[in-house]
Amino acid sequence: MPRVVTTPPEGAPDADGTKAAGWWQQSGDGQRVLCGLCPRACSLGPGDRGFCFVRENRGGQMISTTYGRSTGFCIDPIEKKPLNQFYPGTAVLSFGTAGCNLSCKFCQNWTMSRSRDVDAACEIADPETIARAAQQLGCRSVAFTYNDPIVFAEYAMDTARACHDLGVKTVAVTSGYLTATARADFFQHIDAANVDLKGFTEEFYRTLTGGRLEPVRETLRWLAHESHVWLEITNLIIPQANDSPDELERMCRWIAAELGTDVPVHFSAFHPDFKLTDRPATPLPTLLLACEVARRAGLRYVYTGNVSDREHQNTYCPGCGQVVIERDGYVVGAFEVREGRCRHCGTPIAGRFDDAPGDWGGRRMPVRIASFALSRPPVPTAAPPPQVRIEPAERLRPVAVSSERPALSARQEQLILRAAGRRVAAAVRSQMPEPMDAMLAEVAGTPLYGAFVSLKRGGQLRSCCGFLGQSIRLSDALDSAAVRAAKDDPRFPPIAPAELAELDVEVWLLWGLQPVSARGEDRVQAVTIGKHGLQIARGAARGLLLPGVAVEHHLDAKGFLKQVCLKAGLPPDAWKQDDTMLMTFEGYAIRGRIPSGGNPTDERAIP
Repeated sequence: MPRVVTTPPEGAPDADGTKAAGWWQQSGDGQRVLCGLCPRACSLGPGDRGFCFVRENRGGQMISTTYGRSTGFCIDPIEKKPLNQFYPGTAVLSFGTAGCNLSCKFCQNWTMSRSRDVDAACEIADPETIARAAQQLGCRSVAFTYNDPIVFAEYAMDTARACHDLGVKTVAVTSGYLTATARADFFQHIDAANVDLKGFTEEFYRTLTGGRLEPVRETLRWLAHESHVWLEITNLIIPQANDSPDELERMCRWIAAELGTDVPVHFSAFHPDFKLTDRPATPLPTLLLACEVARRAGLRYVYTGNVSDREHQNTYCPGCGQVVIERDGYVVGAFEVREGRCRHCGTPIAGRFDDAPGDWGGRRMPVRIASFALSRPPVPTAAPPPQVRIEPAERLRPVAVSSERPALSARQEQLILRAAGRRVAAAVRSQMPEPMDAMLAEVAGTPLYGAFVSLKRGGQLRSCCGFLGQSIRLSDALDSAAVRAAKDDPRFPPIAPAELAELDVEVWLLWGLQPVSARGEDRVQAVTIGKHGLQIARGAARGLLLPGVAVEHHLDAKGFLKQVCLKAGLPPDAWKQDDTMLMTFEGYAIRGRIPSGGNPTDERAIP
């Protein structure tokens, strides 16, 4: 008799990251398996994988191939999920895996969601380690995000249970594209969900996501009326796709009538990416129109996202209209909610709240999850360096490891500088970017171990973003670093278009990441000023200083080590301790000016 499996079987995963999966049944001959997790209902022959590439028919049964293997961990503000009315101001430990069951042409995390290399940049973590890390790091919750947790449901469910055992809340950031059969099991231990309602026509879902609208609406109805899950909705408004006033009005009226007027809705700005680069970013007036349409439909909590717009990112009391949760980006200011009610007039405010907001702010902090495993690795020796991330690298494709300075001509360095300037300017102006590979020509595939883009104004640091720890193509590294430097440095506001003419740009190319095997005071001898940059890690604390920092500030090796400790929030002598991981790397900067046109001038390479 054909086998039918609903709830995922008990048992530990195999060493290769596979685990017996739930929600499937065998065909009559036992050779094929039909997946019942999502509405795609993939029918898989022996050895086949589903559309998501995560679930596989192995020996006549369904297995999950990414259990315990993540693409990285990072602490975010909960408002970044986005969840504005779920323990505001608190920290959330976020992670995802490879794979997705939709094929959105506008995906912002497409190198992860569409990945076919499960082992690339993989971090190993069992559910108990993730829960322990969140608890010890002071995170109010853990979020399953970046790709869609539906495809790693078994891993997410086990992690959610482990989190609840330690008093940590859980969050699913999801498309909601799953079946009624799997829905109750998946959300059983989830405390909050942000569901991406991508559009409101079947045509939009069919042509731009490869899915269907109605299963998502069914999930939303179930969450609103049959679950304990706190629900918020995100609608990414894409020009010439789902931005018509008529579609927005129908969607908002449906939300009010079918889900309730207390469900918060986030209207987010689209930025050209992946396969949808033929249109500009969403203009702010379109988002404001959507907010007005939503309010007319009766929705009480409406927000804009992916833009700088303080007025429409505050939470207002639906009774008296006063601001009850003030926000500046991801930073919470005034908090006028007491016991779930407006402090001014007593009207109930929908959501989940503590007596006071969190104070995490707008920071993003990468986490090396292995630091929280019960069996910790030994102090590094001369073995190959682990991939310790200092900045998120969600969009980056691994290549062969680079351990030497890239061999670039002066003309090629000018190409790199000019490409960085154009990418910064396009991001600042929300313009469609030029393809980075085309701008970099023959050097696009040059392997690096990391890259940073630093922007200065009047000699003062204005922004600096990048990452170190994974060998990737120059074009991917430069694209990511430039966009983040333009918009995402949590220490500074985003670059304004009027500033472009005043900015100097530095592109740091990095290689040669090596652990320092010496101990104690002997570590000083491993640091060469002018040659080495430093990376330090202990527990959740991370710090990185580029090679130019020591030269600019006239630091000797001990002073440089002290400063990287302080950068990580560690004691100034933490570099001497055996439980502190210290690594050196090499790099050099290409420097120039970004004029108002966005093309750097006076290019020159400074070793």
